[in-house]
Amino acid sequence: MEQVSIESGFRVTVPKKLRNGLQVGDQLTATTDRAGRIILVSEKQIRETLQRTAGMWAGRKDIPNDGVKYVNRLRRGRRLRRLGVSQRARR
Repeated sequence: MEQVSIESGFRVTVPKKLRNGLQVGDQLTATTDRAGRIILVSEKQIRETLQRTAGMWAGRKDIPNDGVKYVNRLRRGRRLRRLGVSQRARR
């Protein structure tokens, strides 16, 4: 584990052995976990991960293009089942 100091202006220097894959000018997203540790994630890494999964659901007729509508439809079906109403009756 590396120790770093918070410098004036709340600057933190990333230790050399943790800079693997980082380049000057990279954009990072900073957050903290439940233990209060600072988590830095490269925006480039996030985009690359999203690109690998982009389109994996493309062409599916049962999933609308709008993911919010799809999730709402799933939740509606669950609520109807809890109430004892058949989902087919709603269609």
